Amino acid sequence: MGTDTVALLAEQAALLSTRGQTLSAGNPSTLVESLMGSADTDLLAFAEHAAQVVRLAEAAFIAAAGEVARRSERTVPDPLSRRLGEKSAAALLAKRTGAAEVDVAVQARLGLALSPREGLTGEILPSYYPSVSQALADGELPARSAAVIVRTLVAIAPNASLEQLEGVEDFLVDGALQEWDAVMLADVCRALPGRFDPDGIEPREAARRARRAWRERELEDGSVRFTAEAPPEQAAFVRAAMDARTAPRRQVRFTEVGEEEGDLESAPEYDSRTWEQKRLDAFVDIMRESLSADDGEMGGVDTTLVLHMIDEAYSTGVGEAWIEGVDGLISARTGQHLASSANVVTVVLDCEGQPLWLGTTRRFFTRAQRRAMAARDGGCQWPGCTAPPRWCDAAHIIPWSQGGRTDIENGILLCHFHHRRFDEDGWTLTITNGVPWFTPPRHLDASRTPRRGGRRRTPADLGPPI
Repeated sequence: MGTDTVALLAEQAALLSTRGQTLSAGNPSTLVESLMGSADTDLLAFAEHAAQVVRLAEAAFIAAAGEVARRSERTVPDPLSRRLGEKSAAALLAKRTGAAEVDVAVQARLGLALSPREGLTGEILPSYYPSVSQALADGELPARSAAVIVRTLVAIAPNASLEQLEGVEDFLVDGALQEWDAVMLADVCRALPGRFDPDGIEPREAARRARRAWRERELEDGSVRFTAEAPPEQAAFVRAAMDARTAPRRQVRFTEVGEEEGDLESAPEYDSRTWEQKRLDAFVDIMRESLSADDGEMGGVDTTLVLHMIDEAYSTGVGEAWIEGVDGLISARTGQHLASSANVVTVVLDCEGQPLWLGTTRRFFTRAQRRAMAARDGGCQWPGCTAPPRWCDAAHIIPWSQGGRTDIENGILLCHFHHRRFDEDGWTLTITNGVPWFTPPRHLDASRTPRRGGRRRTPADLGPPI
C-alpha cells in the first residue's frame, strides 16, 4: 500500500481525540456522557470521524494479516504459523488478537491479495489490485467493499485480459467511492462475472444446483439444527412463502388447530419473538399446513412468483433471468421452464430493462402496475434500502394531491417506512436516465445534496463496456 496508513491513522486518531475533548467542554466526563449532551450535528460528525479511524485501523491490520499469511504459506521455508505451533495464519492471528478465526481468515486473505509481490530477483512489485489497495490504505474504501471487489476480479480474471481487468477494477473502485453504497456495489459485482464468461451462466447454474443440500444435526439438548443451500429458482419459493407470513406490515401469530386468536393487541406476549424466531415459526407453519392438506398426492404450488426476463432471452432461451426477491441470476432456459411448470407471473422487459407503460387516472396503483414497477425497480428505491418488492408500497413521485398521475412513470417502489419518510419529511425525487435521485429537505441537509437511490438489476445496466 503506497499510502502511509499508520501515519494517517495517528493523525485522524489525534483529531478524533480533540473532537471528543471539545464535546466534553473540559469536563472530565465519559465519552458516552459527552455524546449524550452533544448536538445532533456534532454527534453525527463524531460518528463519521470515528468510522474513518476504524477504516484506517482495519486497513493497517489487513496489511499486517496479509504479511503474516505470506510468511505462513507452505511454500515458505519454516512457515511462521507452524513455527509458533498454529495450523494457519488465521489461527495464529486469532490467538494473538482474540478475534474470531473466521473473521481473521477473511482479512488475512484480503491482505495477501492486496500486498505487494516479490519478483524472482527479490525486487518489490506492485499489488495485483493497485486501485483497491490504494483506496483501502487511504481509509476511503471499507474492508468489506474491498473484499467484494477482489472476489469479483478473481472471478473475472480467467476470462478477461489484463487491460479489461484493470478497467473493471477502476470502474468498481470509482463507483464504490463516488456513487454506490454497499448494497449497490454488491448488486453490480454479482452480475459482472457473467458478462465475461464465454460459456454463459448455465455452467455456473449447474454448479449451484450440484451444491444444493438440506442437512440436519441433532444437538445434545434434543434440538435439531437445519442448514440448507438452495439455487435461486428453489430459494424463491421458500422466500415467497416465508415473506407472506413475516412481512413487516403483517401481524402473525401461529396457533394450534382450534385455538382462537383473541385480542392480539392486548396479549402480553404479542409479537415478542425475534426476527429469526418468526422465520422459523413461519417455516414450521408451512410444513404443518402442507401435511394437513396432503391427500396422498402432493403436487403443484400455490405461491405466485414473479419472473423477470429480457424479451430476447424470453424468446430464445439464451441469456439470464431473475426472480423477484432473489438476488441470484438464473439462466433464461431455467426461466422458461419455471414459466411453463409453475404458477409464475412472467414480466418481459425491453433491452433497457423497462416494462411496458401502464397508465390510469385512479388514485391507487393497480396490481399490474405494481408488478411492472417491481420489474423495473427491484425493491425499495431509497438509498441503501434492501426491502424486496413484496414489502414495498407503490408511491407517487409527484403527489396525487398535486396533480400527479397514477401511472408507472410517476410511480416508484418504497418500503412502508421510507414511503412515510418521503411523504412527511419533505424529500423530493427526480429521475435522471432511469436513476432516482433523492434530495433531502434543508432541515436534514443544509446543502440539499441529492443522494442516489435505486438498484442495478438488468444486465444492460451493469458494468463497464467489455
